[in-house]
Parts: sequence; structure tokens; C-alpha cells
Amino acid sequence: MDEISLAVVDDHEIVRMGISRVLEDEERIRFVGEARNGEEALAMARDLKPRVMLVDVKLPDISGIEVVRRLKNEADTRDIQAIMLTVYDDLEIAAEAIRAGAIGYILKDCGKEQLLNAIYSAAEGVPLVASAITQKLVTVLQQQGGVLRLEDERKGVYEELTEREADILRLVAKGYSNKSIARELGITISTVKTHLRNIFRKTEVEDRAQLIIKAIKDGVI
Repeated sequence: MDEISLAVVDDHEIVRMGISRVLEDEERIRFVGEARNGEEALAMARDLKPRVMLVDVKLPDISGIEVVRRLKNEADTRDIQAIMLTVYDDLEIAAEAIRAGAIGYILKDCGKEQLLNAIYSAAEGVPLVASAITQKLVTVLQQQGGVLRLEDERKGVYEELTEREADILRLVAKGYSNKSIARELGITISTVKTHLRNIFRKTEVEDRAQLIIKAIKDGVI
């Protein structure tokens, strides 16, 4: 497996040291740098181009979300995968981070296994958001009616969806189960599962959580 170059951005030295020590025995991960604020993070990213960056949401100069947004707006750094590492389990902050280009959003009280999963997933371009945040996303979308803006011209991978697949995606955004989707659309659960597999394939995700995260990131939710 390829080595993953990793950088950490946090204004607390003890956090940076803690992450370094937790991951120091991981053969696939190589620390290449650390930064205390947003401007240092941007300079480090341009110079070292780590494959993955762990970025705190709250930094003393500019926010971690703004750091990610700027990374994604620059040709030399847009391929860097940023994971937000934070104490905030706030839905709006998580959604803003995802829309800015973060591939992951995990809490600082996560365990080593979840941190590793987030890093490995990010290195492969696969989003990972803390389960507590994902559940909140589904709950809030359900309360809001699962707003899915596919009615106009579909863009990117979404234009490959059939009308039926778009209907199912809307219901997934509302938090519907396979059984509920089948009942709502008058189709079998087996048919729902087939459509979901096609949706996952076309949108290049692995499950419902990733599908919702991608839809938020792409601005259709």
C-alpha cells in the first residue's frame, strides 16, 4: 500500500503532539509537517503538498473551513484531502466544511481506529463523517423534507441518474428506509436495492451516509 503523507493543523501543541504519538507506529503514515494557524497551514500545504491534512475548525487567524476552501481553489493544492478534526458536532459547521471541500469531519474525542479510518479513507478519496454527525444530517434532512435540488439541469454524476433513481435519492435524503421507499413508490424492496446499487455506482459512493455527504458537498442538498 502507498505511504500517506500527513500534516496536522491545530493551534494547540498538545493536540498536535498527541496525534503524532497516536499514529507514530503506523507504517503507512508519514508526518511531513504541522501548523499552528491558517496562514501557516496554507504555506505548508503549498510547500509540502501532503496527501492528507487534519485541520482544526477553529484557528486563531482564519477558520479551518476557510483554509480548506482556499486549498480547493488553488491548482497546486486542490488535490490535498482535508479532514476537519474538531470538538464541534454542529450540523451547520459540518455541512459548511463539506461544501468547502473537506472530505471528512470527525470529532476530537474519536478513538484511534476512527481516526485511522478517516485518514485511510481520505487518502483514497472516500468521505468519512463522524457517525453522530451523519445521524444528525439524516434527522435534520428528514425534518426539512429532504430538500434535493435536482429539478433543474442536473450536473456532473447526477445527470446520469434516471428519474426513478432521482426519486429514490430524494427519499434517501428524507431518511426513508428501503421498506418505506418501496411503499412510497409502489415497487419491491428488491427493486429499491437494485436502484440504490446503481445510484452508489454512478455517484461513486459506498453507502447512504456517503451519498448524503456527497449530495451536501455538491450542493444538491
